[in-house]
Amino acid sequence: MLPLFGLLLCVKESTVYSAERNATGRKEHSQGSSTYPWHRGIVATVFWIGTDWAPQSPSGNLQSAWDARWVRHFGGEDRPEARAGLLPGTHAATLNPFYVALPFNDLAHPALARQWIPWHGSESADGRSRCEGHWVEIERPDGKRVYAQWMDSGPFISNDAAYVFGGHRPRASAGIDVSPAVKEYLGLGGRDRVNWRFVDRWDVPPGPWITYLEEAILYQAIKQKDGAAGEEDRSSPQAAGKRKGRKRSVR
Repeated sequence: MLPLFGLLLCVKESTVYSAERNATGRKEHSQGSSTYPWHRGIVATVFWIGTDWAPQSPSGNLQSAWDARWVRHFGGEDRPEARAGLLPGTHAATLNPFYVALPFNDLAHPALARQWIPWHGSESADGRSRCEGHWVEIERPDGKRVYAQWMDSGPFISNDAAYVFGGHRPRASAGIDVSPAVKEYLGLGGRDRVNWRFVDRWDVPPGPWITYLEEAILYQAIKQKDGAAGEEDRSSPQAAGKRKGRKRSVR
């Protein structure tokens, strides 16, 4: 049985390779260094799982670009006004509370994905995103840093590959959405400027982003086990006999 940390490194990430870009900005794959360029002075806005509506997310965040049951899979909403420190205060998170959105969706724009995504396996397989779950390092101007996973597309647009993977400035007024946990950890307000870059999973240092991801995996496993046990109980002969023995009320 793999250690828990080994298991979490396998969650929703593909094998990663670095990329060097030629003069046109297009990717050239090479296996080796895992250093990605910084995007500096980027306006960061705050969003959360379960957002009903926000200017930067007019369709809301009841589902993500890659997860139609995002709220359910997280265990509930991640509202910033109901916190227990860095965590949601209303339920046990069953996904990493350290997450971000970036303005690109590989499943909606496969041609751009093939052209721009710098890590190996950038073409989707079985309908799964090659962006979802990838790690991002975010830096405040004073140098404080946090690590989070890319879990949605936005703010505003979903096809700004030249910015997300290249050296262009973002086309929208904001270039990254951060979760309440990221906001609280960095002490951000509403439209702060940050620096960010992609990082490979093996370069992510220990921190609450790892601790809470491990906890989320455990909570998710417990929830699934409890659900399976409930289904087994309901399908048992004893449970079936009890259901047959019940009298239906006549109205």
